Amino acid sequence: MLIWAGMRGAVTLAAAQTLPAQGVPHRNLLIFIAFAVAAGSLLIQGGTIGWFVKLLKPAVADPSEEFEERTKMMDVLRTASEKVISERGAEGHFDKATRMAVIDAQRNALLDARDDGTFDAEVLGSALTVLDADQIAITLRGGPDS
Repeated sequence: MLIWAGMRGAVTLAAAQTLPAQGVPHRNLLIFIAFAVAAGSLLIQGGTIGWFVKLLKPAVADPSEEFEERTKMMDVLRTASEKVISERGAEGHFDKATRMAVIDAQRNALLDARDDGTFDAEVLGSALTVLDADQIAITLRGGPDS
């Protein structure tokens, strides 16, 4: 689809325009042919792009599958955080160091899932972005645990 929607003949036309005015036989004819090819390509391919997209039928994301994938990812994040909390004996007490350790464990779990190909790249990217934002917010708040 990218090729079909590309710049058909634009480079050829630009190259033809750079031909020196003297010393090139039939320069005007070459420029006209390059222009005709570019215009023809534009009209033919531009006029049929809608048909071509319908023919390819690009995949549409299924909301139920995305919801299921996000639910699985939340389970992975919850498991990672519960492990850190139980190891630190921090039930009910979340100091800055514990929160940062939870974020690190969650990030590592997501990166492992990425390496395994468990989740979609877009879903993983958004989850990692949220973790980064949480880490920055905790760091900027400062406090006694800084």
